[in-house]
Amino acid sequence: MQQTGKCKAPKYLLFLLAAAFLVIGLPASLVSAAALQVHWYNNGEAETEISVEAGAKFYIGDFISVHSDTVASTASLGKASYRSQDGKVASVNGKGYLNAKKAGQTDITVTCQGKSLTCHLTVEKKGSFEQTAAVKGLKSAAKSLAKGLPKKPNAAKAYHLNQKKTNYMEDYRAYAVKDLSYDGFLYTAKRSSKDRVQPKRSARLAVPEAGRYLAAEALLRQFLLTNNPVSTGSKRVMRIASVTANSKNGKMIVKLTKKLTAEQIVAAQLAFPEQNGDLSGRTRANITVSVYDETDNRFYRGRPVLKKGSRQLEMKLLSPGDGMYQNANIEKGHVYMLGSEMDWSNGTKVTAK
Repeated sequence: MQQTGKCKAPKYLLFLLAAAFLVIGLPASLVSAAALQVHWYNNGEAETEISVEAGAKFYIGDFISVHSDTVASTASLGKASYRSQDGKVASVNGKGYLNAKKAGQTDITVTCQGKSLTCHLTVEKKGSFEQTAAVKGLKSAAKSLAKGLPKKPNAAKAYHLNQKKTNYMEDYRAYAVKDLSYDGFLYTAKRSSKDRVQPKRSARLAVPEAGRYLAAEALLRQFLLTNNPVSTGSKRVMRIASVTANSKNGKMIVKLTKKLTAEQIVAAQLAFPEQNGDLSGRTRANITVSVYDETDNRFYRGRPVLKKGSRQLEMKLLSPGDGMYQNANIEKGHVYMLGSEMDWSNGTKVTAK
């Protein structure tokens, strides 16, 4: 959270800032360098190799990642140009929709954000890939995911898109996890266990439509970057008007400058997946707030519930103990600082009464 004024945090808290990203499980692309990066998402390079069967149709731009600390996208979701070296083997239109026509090889060149990327595409004879139950199952799941992919999700669209993405991963784990990577590529060898580290995937893209998962993930990441209520880099970060701490009832009351929006609620659900679990609906979200007792030099957590349309948060202090968090007392006269998971320097101080 962020307030209109600032108070300086202790220097030794800087280490905790980096750890905060791990606490809420944000995607790695959200903490990348400021410079815009454009590359094939699987290898971080300007070139990649993909093999598909003749007859396959999919968005090649789904597999190009475009990201920075404020941008999350794919080439297919933005402006890009596409060119096939041999249109008889595979053609590609202006939107990046590729049609693998016949067996052969061709290079697909994609230009995005001023950078040219190359896919060395091999089109194999139809029926070359083994049509396992996993492949068939993931194809069906990918087809369902691809329907109605929004260009720019609002709260409702982001909520439903996240549900579709979650359902897709459930189907993947149920049917394809030993044979296929979630993006549709075959492994070089079947996994011996669902819990083992994934072996290297092959260049064989058995489920081309699975690239839509990457587009959906990018849309949700961008929605989160824009609307995350606990990130000072977000346009919709919560701003604190005042805080009170009551030692008698053990509660802290945080009043905000503006009412919480539907976008902030959904973004909070995305930012705190563990805290929200299978929470349904778009009217409330659980979050985690950092609290530092300057008087006693101790750290606590607060777990308030965000409610759509509300300007107030209520929480109790929690301290770690025996592997889990336990309720802690608010001590009269102690000075507490509420910090964002992202930025302690914009914390708010309060003296408990």
